[in-house]
Amino acid sequence: CLDLKTGKKLWKKTVHKGPPQTPMHLKNSYASETPVTDGKYLYAYFGNIGVFCFDLEGKMIWSKKFDPVKYRFDWGSAASPVLHQDRIYIVNDNEDQSWLLALNKKTGEEIWKIERDERSNWATPYIWKNELRTEIITPGTKRVRSYDLDGNLLWELSGMSSIVIGTPFSHDGLLYVSSGYVLDNKKPIFVIKPGAKGDISLSKKQTSNEFIVWSQKKAGPYNPTTLIYEDRLFVLLDRGLAACFDAKTGKPIYKKHRLPKGRAFTSSPWAYDGKIFCLNEDGVTFVLESGDEFKILHTNKLAEDDMSMATPAIAGDRLLIRTATRIYCIKK
Repeated sequence: CLDLKTGKKLWKKTVHKGPPQTPMHLKNSYASETPVTDGKYLYAYFGNIGVFCFDLEGKMIWSKKFDPVKYRFDWGSAASPVLHQDRIYIVNDNEDQSWLLALNKKTGEEIWKIERDERSNWATPYIWKNELRTEIITPGTKRVRSYDLDGNLLWELSGMSSIVIGTPFSHDGLLYVSSGYVLDNKKPIFVIKPGAKGDISLSKKQTSNEFIVWSQKKAGPYNPTTLIYEDRLFVLLDRGLAACFDAKTGKPIYKKHRLPKGRAFTSSPWAYDGKIFCLNEDGVTFVLESGDEFKILHTNKLAEDDMSMATPAIAGDRLLIRTATRIYCIKK
C-alpha cells in the first residue's frame, strides 16, 4: 500500500510463500488479477492460491485458499474478482473444472458455486446493472453467459474467438463484449440490449437480432479491452493498429490505422479531455485525437527499461502507471 500523494510505502504483506505449483505465460505473473475495494476492505485474488481480505491498514480479515488447477498451454490465471453489494464474484475458467463463485465479502463464506462448461479463459466478469435487472456477464470461448445474482443462467451467446481476454462493459444501457485472438477468423464485437433470455446467438449471415443491436465479426482486439468515448467505440489491436466505430450503430468511422513501429500493445486504452491514450509494451504512450479521423497528437516515453503491460488506473486527477520496474503517478 502506497500513499497516493507521495508514493511512500505504508505497508506490505505476504500472503503466500513457496515454490510455484503451476507454470505461467511469459506475459503473465502470479499476481495478474487486479484487487478490488469497497472503500473499507481490500480483496486480493491470486488465481491458484486464493483470495485474501485486508482492512486498509493492512490487517488480514479473512482468507480462502484454492487448490491449483491447470490452464491451457500452462499460461496461468488472470481474471480479476468483481465486487457487488455484499458479495465477491470470481470466475475461474481452466482445464480441470471451470466455475463461477459467489463469496460473502465480510466473511469469505461460500454463498454459491456453479460449474461452467468452459475451458481456459482470462476475461474478468462484469456486473451489468441495466434498466430491467442486474446480471453477471461472463465471456467464454464456447459461450458468453449471463447469470442472475443467484447463479441462474439468463441467456447465452456463441461466436467468440478461441481465446477470450477482454472485459465486458456497458454504455447508454447497452452491453459491449468482444474477443479477438490474433490467429482466429472470428474476432467479434457484440452489442446487446437488456432483457435477453435463452440462446441469442447469431446465424452465419446475421449481424443483429432481437437482442443483439449490432455486431462486427472481425473487429475485436485480443488483449486490450475496447473503449467508448464521446459515442465512438475505439479498438486497439495488439499489433499496433487502431480503428473506430460508431458505438450506437457499429458503422465504421475510420478503418485500421497503424501506430508507429514498436512493441505490441497489451494494456487497454483510456480517454480524457478529448484524447485517446494507448500505452505499448515499450512504455510509449500514443495520444490520439478523439474524432472522426485518425490523428496522433503526442508521443510520451517513460524510462528506457520500463516494459508496460498493465492497464493504467485513474484515481481522481491522477493517472497511475505500473511498469515492470516502477509505479508512476502523473497529474494534470
